[in-house]
Amino acid sequence: MKIKKDIFIKTLFFMVFIKISTMCKLSFIFGSKFAFLSGSTTTMPLSGAFAGGTVSFIIFVLSLAIRYVTFGFSSLHVLAFYVPGLFSAFYFSYKNIFFRLMIPILCIVLFIAHPTGLQAFAYSLFWLIPVGIYFMRLKNVFLDALASTLIAHAVGSVIWIYTVDMSAHAYYSLMPVVFFERLTIACGIFVLYKVFNYLKNLSLTDLKIASAKYLEARLAK
Repeated sequence: MKIKKDIFIKTLFFMVFIKISTMCKLSFIFGSKFAFLSGSTTTMPLSGAFAGGTVSFIIFVLSLAIRYVTFGFSSLHVLAFYVPGLFSAFYFSYKNIFFRLMIPILCIVLFIAHPTGLQAFAYSLFWLIPVGIYFMRLKNVFLDALASTLIAHAVGSVIWIYTVDMSAHAYYSLMPVVFFERLTIACGIFVLYKVFNYLKNLSLTDLKIASAKYLEARLAK
């Protein structure tokens, strides 16, 4: 019962947190008519890091269900807005060879297997970065953040290329955008991770002391 309550609380918290973050639009998704990358690209991975894969999966299912009930699915490309976030969260939850090494390699293979992807094969080279990070074996939050967002990009791109008609030229023109976009998202994940980790490690006593100092400072004014 305690475990279920813990999962419920974490799911509710991150559902609200991620929903609020979607209001922050980061960049337009090329090839779509009105879709944008939102702040959820930086917050969804945190659910995997601090709440675990089970909570991340529940959030994914609930978000997909809400989308279906509210708008329906006009095309399978809608999955590109939800599945990538799940895999970025799984990157933090499950530190194994499948999610950290096999997924980016599989995405490269699937992307190049598509006729357009074969012409734009250089686009998939971004996904070699998580592969390199895996073999570096370093405990570095920023590198993990970078790898997780690039894996999300890999999964999303594979779904996109098989569901949305785009030219190889369009993919090549996006490469500079992808570089700065993913670097920005990685920085966002890194900063939020540090904030969450700091708050997580704060003891109740620390919170009481901080609150007392804050009140004392306010009264002194």
